[in-house]
Amino acid sequence: MNRAGGKWVRFQIHPLFWLVIGSGVWTGYFIELLTLFVVVLVHELGHLAAARAVGWRIGSLELLPFGGVLRVDEWGTAPARDEVVVALAGPFQHLFMILFSLLFYRAGFWSEHWTGYFIQANCMIAGFNLLPIYPLDGGKVLQATMSYFFPYRLCITFTLLLGMGLSACLLACAFILPESGVWIHLAGIALFLLFSNIMAWRQKNFQYIRFLLSRAGNRTTKAGRRRKRSVQGDLTLKGAVKQLYKETVHEWEVRDRHGRVLGSLSEQLLLDACVNKGLHHLKVKELLPKSDWGRPIHTPRKIGHTYHRKSF
Repeated sequence: MNRAGGKWVRFQIHPLFWLVIGSGVWTGYFIELLTLFVVVLVHELGHLAAARAVGWRIGSLELLPFGGVLRVDEWGTAPARDEVVVALAGPFQHLFMILFSLLFYRAGFWSEHWTGYFIQANCMIAGFNLLPIYPLDGGKVLQATMSYFFPYRLCITFTLLLGMGLSACLLACAFILPESGVWIHLAGIALFLLFSNIMAWRQKNFQYIRFLLSRAGNRTTKAGRRRKRSVQGDLTLKGAVKQLYKETVHEWEVRDRHGRVLGSLSEQLLLDACVNKGLHHLKVKELLPKSDWGRPIHTPRKIGHTYHRKSF
């Protein structure tokens, strides 16, 4: 257990990490594996410090052989810039550790061999974590950066599909690259990443609904860019909210099938109808005054505020 932000953070070690440590003991590389443990721990403490600095609510910290998982409550609701800062804070710690190792070497505390191993371990862990595979740091940075330029729903879908594809490639490399046998550690990590992406894919609708709920509460767009977007009046609200950019406040210009402007809607009005009132299948033009599109406004039955995984 570790104390962060006035609250206790649950500290865990993944069974895969114990497997690697056990193999180090068995093969006589316990000191090297213990060093790897310290490097990974410092990496994750960098994430933890950055998450505290931006005000995230931290649940638990779990160590893996190549990094760790910092579980926070801001899943899908934090600004993209905060996500990038927290994701890069881990790899950034390796720069400090490498500099310290060089100082220890210059001072005569460490040998050239040990300094070389320590630098190599830091470069390996930092480089691996920066691969664009979700939930590695590189995958999180990619998803957050894409959210500035593409609809957030598309960003989630693309990064998870890319993560599954690259995880499968790593798994294949574990069998193809060795001259004989299999790289067990790489295969185990690849399987973990593939499983993580599959689970994230199954939960992507939950992630997006959390984003919509937070957006409807206007907690993520106070400093966002403003952008006018055109939307077809016959499009459902469910389809319209899938076009939301995470870092943009939208002003919707509603058009008919011939391209004529019927009127405009604020993002908050659209979100209130779709998210807070649950009117997913209402057409966008039905939120306009009836004089704007020539027929009475449809008044649907009141729908409860129950959200299903397949709603979005």
